[in-house]
Formats: sequence, C-alpha cells, structure tokens
Amino acid sequence: MAQQTNRRAKGPTASALASALGGWADAPHGTLAQQLAQGLRGAIDAGLLVDGDVLPAERAVATALSVSRSTVTAALDQLRADGVLVSRQGSGTVVRGRAGPSVAGTRIAEHFGTVPGIDLAAGNPPDASHLPPVTVDVAALLARGGGPGVEPLGLPALRTALADRHTAHGRVTDPTQVHVTAGGHQAVALAVGAVARGGAAIAVEETSYPGIFDIVDSLGARPVAVRADAAGLLPEDLERVLAEEAPAVLYVQTGPHNPTGRVPSPGRLRTLAGILDAHDTVVVEDCALAELAFAGRVRPELTDLCRRAVVVSVGSFSKVAWGGLRIGWLRAPAPFVERTMYLRLANDIGPSVPSQLMALELLPHMDDLAATRRATLSATVARAREQLALELPEWRVSDPQGGSVLWARLPVPDTAAYVVLAGRHGVHVAPGSIATPTRVPNAHVRICVDRPWPTVEEGIRRLGLAWRELDAGPVAVLG
Repeated sequence: MAQQTNRRAKGPTASALASALGGWADAPHGTLAQQLAQGLRGAIDAGLLVDGDVLPAERAVATALSVSRSTVTAALDQLRADGVLVSRQGSGTVVRGRAGPSVAGTRIAEHFGTVPGIDLAAGNPPDASHLPPVTVDVAALLARGGGPGVEPLGLPALRTALADRHTAHGRVTDPTQVHVTAGGHQAVALAVGAVARGGAAIAVEETSYPGIFDIVDSLGARPVAVRADAAGLLPEDLERVLAEEAPAVLYVQTGPHNPTGRVPSPGRLRTLAGILDAHDTVVVEDCALAELAFAGRVRPELTDLCRRAVVVSVGSFSKVAWGGLRIGWLRAPAPFVERTMYLRLANDIGPSVPSQLMALELLPHMDDLAATRRATLSATVARAREQLALELPEWRVSDPQGGSVLWARLPVPDTAAYVVLAGRHGVHVAPGSIATPTRVPNAHVRICVDRPWPTVEEGIRRLGLAWRELDAGPVAVLG
C-alpha cells in the first residue's frame, strides 16, 4: 500500500495516463480537444485520477496520445476553467477531483460516491457520449408548447409521443394516461404514494431495487417480502401475501431485475397476472430496465396480461439514454394519473422543459440505442465475470440476463465491513443489505460494470486487494 501512496503523490506517467484514457478519441461528439477533455474528466470521475495527482508534462502527454501539444493545452485549459485541474508554477498541473466521503442517509444514497475513487455502485450510463446529436433551441421550445414552462403532467407533445410508443407495441394508450416524471424513481414514488398511506403494507420482492425501500420508509408504510426464484415472484408466496396482508400495492420489476439480473419468464408472468386479477391488486410494474434484457424485452408484460388489477407501468430514459436527462414516465388509467399529479404538486410542479425536448428528439432513436446498449453491456458483463473469476475465485457471481449489475455472494455472513475496506482501496460497491426490506446482514455486494473497461478492470483489481486484506485476518475497518 505504501507503493500505491507514493505513485498517487507523483501522478501517472504519460503512458499510464494514455492507458487510463482508453478510447477517448472514439467519442462521437466535439473537437479533438473537447474529446480529450471529456476523456480526462471521465478518468477523474471514475477515480483513475485522484485529487492531488500531478499530470505529466503537456509535451509528454501529446506524444503518448499522438496529438499536437495545442490539442492537449486546449483540453487542459477547459478543465482548468471548470476547476477540475489547477496549474501552479513549479508544481505542474494537479487534479482537483471529487469531494471526499459523504454521509449516506438513505439506501439509494449508498449508490452515489460515498467514497472517493472508482464508482462501481451507481447503475447509470457513465455519460451521454453514446447519444446521437440532438439540439434544443428557443424556437423548438416555443413550437413544442414550452409556454410558461409549467406542465405538471409533462409537455403534451412528449405525452403524445410516449402514448404512441405504447400503442405501437399493442397497448392502446391515450396521452391522458401518461405522466412525465423526473426519472423512473419519481414515477415509482408517485404511483406507490397514490395508493399507500402510513402503516399500509406494500408487497415487494425479498431482494429488490433499494430505492423502493426508501419510498416505503418515506410513506411510513411497511414492506412485506414476497419470495422469488430464477423465473420471478413465486406464485404461491404472492397468493399468501395478498391473502394475509392485503397490501395496498405490489411493486415488481419485470425487466432485468435490480440487483440479481434475472428476467421473468412469460409463463410465470401469466400465472402472476391471474393471481393479481383475483385480488384486484394495484401493481406498480417497473420497466425502467426492460429494454436492456440481453435477449430483448420480454413481452407481454403484466400491464398487458392483467384484466382486473390496475397496473401502473413505469418507464425511463435513464438506462438506455442518459440519467442526466431526469425524464421518466408512468402509464396508468387517466383517473390514477390525475391522482399522481395532485400528489406531485405538493413537492414539484413539473419536469424540465429542455430535458423533455431532448427526450422527444431521442425517442425515435430509442430502439437503436437500446440494441447498442444491450450488446455493449452483454460483452462488458461477460468480461467482468471472467475478471472476477480470476481475481476473486471464492466469490459466486451471478450470470445476469440483462442490465449492468453483477450480484456477487461472498463467503462471509455480512459484507458491510468489506465494503468499507474496499472504499479504503479506492473502489465503491454497494452492500447487499440495502436491497432487502429490513437491512439484515447480507452476504452479497452489488457491482455495476456500466463503465469504460479500464475503469471496471482497475476497480475489480482493487476489490481483489481489499478482499485479500480482509481474508488475511481481522482488520479494523469500521473505525
């Protein structure tokens, strides 16, 4: 570890920097200098370059990257202007990276940079570089109905486009059945909050998206776990929970499951739909990851199969396009949509108009973007599993059917201490306990590999270092 500290004090060599930047020149947008600035920023955000690292001389960087010195200077100037780099006479150019540890107040907070270093916890595309060129100007804003900019249910043009997309897939939808939200998480919160009150039971999978438990807690409700297997929720256990607990709502993921990566079978979904119809259950069907199933989206979904149960379908641009858009939506009967609008107005009077206009421009490209993302993620997931098998053969790592997450079981009863130790080695992963209703000790960690491969590879190497330190004997990691 002393050797690593010395390297960090001096910073990377020019060749090491070139390796960390990977395919920086393959970015589809901007000048060469802008692409280099983006690559450097990405390396800093990923934790491959950390606060205090001194960059090599500009001439050496130019040689290592086979570009002109003026290109390097322009890229560094951009990052200096943004405060990402600082240059002082006699000290060179120094990285001013991400802030240090923050206090995690909720489960979802544990996905976001609670330690400086490589982030393998948050499950979003690392940036927007894979998107096609889109523009938003004032004329387009006015023409699309921007007006005063306050539309609690979303721009009519985007609601219509999303309704048309649902209809094209055989699910006849009117724009009045669509509520545009600030991401899929808000859509889930509004849908659950519209029917659940303090003390209400909310049925959830025994291992599920951590954000749903934050939502349940915020409502003063209580989660009721439903057991699952590789095909999805167990019908007999769902029947039991519905009969005994009469939950106000069932939250379920029918795309690639976060965090296990499983995809429900069509036959299982048909069986579940029959049970839900028999109980007139309100269902929140989270499809935010549905387009990222490696074999293609599973259809029909519960919203297609249920005849009596009210099914609220949740979608998002975050996983296929870019999390920074903060645009999601829910599809539900019009009276239910109106109820979610009034709930939203208590805290938020509507989504960003420029983001909605970008989403409108991206919507015709979503199928192509999803196909590219599926291929990329499938390859990265396979490569990461191979690397984990080499570095950490003691771990049992899931073989997901979609998404970007690996769900790894460690030979320890609780991974909380290991996650802290991994943070000290400069890599952030999420403990399995945040994906369970009661946060009991859990033997899993959640690893997101939706990152450039050099970042994933280095992150796995650091996970291996942390594991070997933990495996060597008792370590005081919680002080």
